Amino acid sequence: MALGIWERCMHKNEIRFNHKTRKDMEIKEHRLVGVSYRNTPNKGGTIKPNFIIMHYDGASNATSAIDWLTDVKSKVSAHLHISRDGIITQLAPFNIKCWHAGISFWGSRSDLNNCSIGIELQNTGKEFYTEKQINTAIEVCSLIIALYPIEEILGHSDIAPGRKEDPGIQFPWEKFKLLLKGGYNGIT
Repeated sequence: MALGIWERCMHKNEIRFNHKTRKDMEIKEHRLVGVSYRNTPNKGGTIKPNFIIMHYDGASNATSAIDWLTDVKSKVSAHLHISRDGIITQLAPFNIKCWHAGISFWGSRSDLNNCSIGIELQNTGKEFYTEKQINTAIEVCSLIIALYPIEEILGHSDIAPGRKEDPGIQFPWEKFKLLLKGGYNGIT
């Protein structure tokens, strides 16, 4: 399955992905170009991401989820939110620590907030993901993988077993396994 054409630009922090549904989606200065940006206060420190952690937001609509992720009282955040319509809202640059993983571990690593990019997908946890949403998530993950040394794409349930169940059994892992050479080793 061809996802698109990659272009490596002159600057180290620029990669462009040309796809038939989204022209020139790119990451510049650790941010997606051309998407809505709403700064979350729930972040801090610089990271070098090695993992992408997939979540569902548990909300009935994107607005309430984004409001929660940008509310200082919530003490939670993520780098991106993707609505059921495939609309991306970035909440923090990819090199900034967000508070999405909580108490977490994978292999010998703990506190995965220190080394991961969190992506929230609009879903109550009982719904199937939409095609637009999944295609957008695949495009975004592909861009991230091309720019950062990502080892694995994991679910919140993988890094916080017994405590979290997202992105849930409806999440199409088979579509994301192909993005990394080593495949997916998670339990979701």
